[in-house]
Amino acid sequence: MRLPLSPHDTVVSAILRFVLELAALFCIGAAFGIANFLISVAALALFNAKGDKRFQGIQVSGPIRLMIKVVIALMGVYSAGIAFGQIWMFGFAIVWAAYLFLARERLLWLAKGARMKDEG
Repeated sequence: MRLPLSPHDTVVSAILRFVLELAALFCIGAAFGIANFLISVAALALFNAKGDKRFQGIQVSGPIRLMIKVVIALMGVYSAGIAFGQIWMFGFAIVWAAYLFLARERLLWLAKGARMKDEG
């Protein structure tokens, strides 16, 4: 089932992405403090690719949006290791890898520039 927000998003991948991003933000806050937490939240909320969400903050290209998401995800995995230990870090990394597999259509769409279907 596709969501109306993004042309390549499914319900399962959207829910998993939401949970993983919340967990990454929590880990970033736990490991690096509130300032880094707030910067990470602002980056995820403000920078959007055209057609990715209904709320359009600062529009960036798909690859830039993807880079922001990757940086937050890697910081979250690294932060889990710092704050909670290596077992949590590896578990978190495995769940992120599963998400990458489930969301591959959306991620490829973002990597190609996040063009809408009618833009050609």
